[in-house]
Amino acid sequence: MVTQKQKKVLETLKEMVHQKGYFPTIREIGKRLRLSSPATVHSYLNRLYQKGMLKKQGGGWELVSDFSSVPLMGIVPAGSPLEVFEDLGEEVNLPEWMMEKGGDILAFRVQGESMKDAYIQDGDIVIVKRTAGAENGEMVVALLSDSSITLKRLKKENQGYCLAPENPEYETIRDPFELIGKVVGVLRRYR
Repeated sequence: MVTQKQKKVLETLKEMVHQKGYFPTIREIGKRLRLSSPATVHSYLNRLYQKGMLKKQGGGWELVSDFSSVPLMGIVPAGSPLEVFEDLGEEVNLPEWMMEKGGDILAFRVQGESMKDAYIQDGDIVIVKRTAGAENGEMVVALLSDSSITLKRLKKENQGYCLAPENPEYETIRDPFELIGKVVGVLRRYR
């Protein structure tokens, strides 16, 4: 995830590289961002490097250009539903190949264990394409009638559709719901 300040530093770096044709010096970056300490600039560069947005080239830095940012919308429960999501002001960087063409892409942090048999764990980030429709068997984020959201698998039943967990300890949801989107990817950080 990229914080707002890190995003600002990254955008400034992109702008400076575009203007100059090469990666700026620590002092140039500090001057542009009004940061008096070179150590602070270096700290931002290291954080962006750790997040895969910069790479070290020889003794300097270089931008990694094949990433796109999507908003981290909050927590989606894989368990008991929670209140509706809101944009946290943070972003998740995704490789271009993970972006759906022509789609509105969002990210949610998973909380709970109801999808563990589908290999989605507590703390994972699910990448969701916003859509009002999905196929039987696809994983979806759904808005329930009480304005809570949940992550489940869409299942066709005799009387319509339901939201099924991938853990036998949880119950299927048959309440009215509206799709927010379908899961198109999962990001996991191994510790």
